[in-house]
Amino acid sequence: MKLVVKSLSLVVTLFALAATFGALAQQPIIIKFSHVVALDTPKGKAAEYFKKLAEERTKGRVKVEVYPNSSLFKDGEEMEALQLGSVQMLAPSLAKFGPLGVREFEVFDLPYIFDNYDELHKVTSGPVGAGLLKKLESQGHRRSRLSGTTASR
Repeated sequence: MKLVVKSLSLVVTLFALAATFGALAQQPIIIKFSHVVALDTPKGKAAEYFKKLAEERTKGRVKVEVYPNSSLFKDGEEMEALQLGSVQMLAPSLAKFGPLGVREFEVFDLPYIFDNYDELHKVTSGPVGAGLLKKLESQGHRRSRLSGTTASR
């Protein structure tokens, strides 16, 4: 009789664990994406497009909540919110990474340092950009690519 009770208890426990893990597996991953511009700007449209692609390509396993117009965090608060885990994605200007220990990013705030967007993108997509990304990663931050636009004419 004790063996039956123990076996039944084990089966009930296993079913409870399976149900718990099944429920957890079905919960979508939520990504809070904060940015400081309007929805109808290039950055705002890109955020919405990212949301669409992420949700489609993960078949709903990932849900992206986009917070435009500083509705979640103000411009000066976003980087700290990212570091604290209050938000998972940002679209800041490149110079925002300077205070995080990579001061080389501050060069992108200089006006007219590049004659046009093509020159800017050659730098950010080339070896210089790759080096900056590595410096960011050494500080514990991930960035998929560099895409600043404030330094060109």
